[in-house]
Amino acid sequence: MSIIQTIRDKAAVFVFGVIGVSLIAFVVQDAFVGGAGRMFSGPSSTIGKVNGVKIGKEDFDERTRTMETQYQSQGYRVDESMRQEIQNQIWNGLISKELVTAEAAKLGIDFTSKEFTDLLFSEDAPQEFKQQFTDPQTGVYNIEAARNAFKTLQRSKDAVQLRQVHDQLIDPIVLSQIQRKLMSIYTNGTYIPKWLIEKQNAVAGQVADISFVGLSYSTVADSAVKVTDAEINDYIQKHKNNFKQERSRSIAYVLFNAAPNKEDSLNLWNKMEELKKPFSEAEDPGVFVTRQGTKSPFFDGYMSKSRIQIPVKDALFSLAPGELYGPYYDGNSIVVARMIGSKVLPDSVKARHILIATIDPQTGQPTLPDSVAKKRIDSIQQAIAGGASFEILVTQYSDDQGSKPVFGNLGYFPNGQMVKAFNDFCFEGKTGDKGVVKTEYGYHYIEIQDQKNFEQAYKIAYLSKPIEASVETDRAASAAATQFASQSRTAKAFDETVQKEKLNKRLAESVKEMDYQVIGVGPSRAFIKWIYSNKPGTVSDPVSVGDQYVVALITGEKEEGLQSAAEARITVEPRLRDQKKAAQLVTKFGTYATIDEAAKNTGQEVQQADSIRFADNFKPGFGNELIVIGAALNKNYQSKVSPPLTGNTGVYVVQVKNIAALPNDAANVEEQRKAMAMQMRQTMSYSVMQALRDAATIKDTRLKAGY
Repeated sequence: MSIIQTIRDKAAVFVFGVIGVSLIAFVVQDAFVGGAGRMFSGPSSTIGKVNGVKIGKEDFDERTRTMETQYQSQGYRVDESMRQEIQNQIWNGLISKELVTAEAAKLGIDFTSKEFTDLLFSEDAPQEFKQQFTDPQTGVYNIEAARNAFKTLQRSKDAVQLRQVHDQLIDPIVLSQIQRKLMSIYTNGTYIPKWLIEKQNAVAGQVADISFVGLSYSTVADSAVKVTDAEINDYIQKHKNNFKQERSRSIAYVLFNAAPNKEDSLNLWNKMEELKKPFSEAEDPGVFVTRQGTKSPFFDGYMSKSRIQIPVKDALFSLAPGELYGPYYDGNSIVVARMIGSKVLPDSVKARHILIATIDPQTGQPTLPDSVAKKRIDSIQQAIAGGASFEILVTQYSDDQGSKPVFGNLGYFPNGQMVKAFNDFCFEGKTGDKGVVKTEYGYHYIEIQDQKNFEQAYKIAYLSKPIEASVETDRAASAAATQFASQSRTAKAFDETVQKEKLNKRLAESVKEMDYQVIGVGPSRAFIKWIYSNKPGTVSDPVSVGDQYVVALITGEKEEGLQSAAEARITVEPRLRDQKKAAQLVTKFGTYATIDEAAKNTGQEVQQADSIRFADNFKPGFGNELIVIGAALNKNYQSKVSPPLTGNTGVYVVQVKNIAALPNDAANVEEQRKAMAMQMRQTMSYSVMQALRDAATIKDTRLKAGY
């Protein structure tokens, strides 16, 4: 049973932004376990480097397993796509952790053992720790109880337990505090001068009237302007940050649908109709649906009304015990449901426990005779009844390595998360109940600390079957894909067969080596690995992805670095072409002293625009040309006409007729200054982290490590 909840599930709350990982390098020497952290280090293969610092595969895998267990304990199904998201989250977290700690070290920033102790045993302690020692009746944090329990943990010689405390409690807090100190350097240095706000207000309050003449770039044909690769490469070199690219590959592919068809759906519907009678007559509906291989495992308990999220729940809630509803469609499944009963229960419970295990949950092997475990848990129950410290007994005797670091506390958990006997005691008992419960893992001493949100709960058995493709449907799609692949072993043959068979060839550009899916195909890490394990020009055999088969051709690859002229042309060519057009249009204006002369030289008419303000982003006559709006508020162009101004869509000459200032009596300079400073501080942390990442040298070798 996975029963570490509060600290493990919510540890990320301690950690700023994207950093959701532990700071393994930090050791709280005086406050906790001395050099214990080093006993876990050792040689391991690497999956990447951040500024030369290795990221170990062993640590990465352990973090991945831990997070997967967390998701599974919360009822999530960890499929291939979620596993890849978890790995990416951990990878990015490890990068951020290294960047933060390295930058903090350069600046001499630390979070000492004394600071850690002062934080943990104060009213400013992290909420996820405080709530373990907060009286649910009074809401008061018992600092002394927390201190005594933590001292007991200090004396523990359990290496596994010490590692868990470091990873799940100490390290996230330490990393969070180090980052808080680092970011405070930048945020505390934020200053907005009063004169800047006054200047902005003055500019924003100006309004101008102008005369202008414009020549659009469209008056010069695109064919009349040539942009060479050399010019594009020169532009790329001058704007390198805008043209960086990751390593990627591109493919062409054809899909062959193996999804269930209408006949497959109808066959399953008829089968479910046939099962209704035996389902309604079954003495034990849970056993019946289990034997039938239901997609929704039978939960032998009551589920709160608010947690039942299915399309026909209102119809189900109206059923009497023993009645059926269905068949009905639920996503890609067909379901028949049977009501078993209902009662009022809380939707979540807060509890703590001590486990005396009789089996090893990892291996399933016995660890302690049942009779010995029962005597031990009875002795613990008697000791607590006599006034013994629950926290101390947890530390000394509990075999639940998940909740032991947090003194047996499980936090709040929903109905159905724990195994049946444990769950029934917590949800069918009442707040304050204490007792011994036997489960498949051993004997538990449980204390119910709180229950909340009582509502109607239902026990329902669902006979659910997925709508799956028949053997014939799958075989037809596989045969079509195999035939296509056999006729398309080269790039030329691939295209010829597509055209001959009138198939739909699709393209996927910029497939990264650590992607977990190709958009349009679906999640398949194996398919991505194939793309990077073969050379451009290779055609795949049929690959099964979801409910379809894909045959792919690797069409090209891009190396990490700057884009080539060919790759950047689609972006750069229009810009350079407009620059060349602008140069030609500037010559048409020739020499002029007035706006009328500029119009005459170009064969255009002078146009007018009124009430132009700095905040405008569009005005009739010249659209979103910000360079014209800026010129309209330039007092220099009142006494003389502007030079030709190169904009986004053309070249313009501006004459300012009038600039006036509108009163703004409602402006509160001090409030504006504070608001701007706050906004700057709010975005500072992201900007700093992004700057650190941009400046870092990050080597991702996860693909070589088999991920």
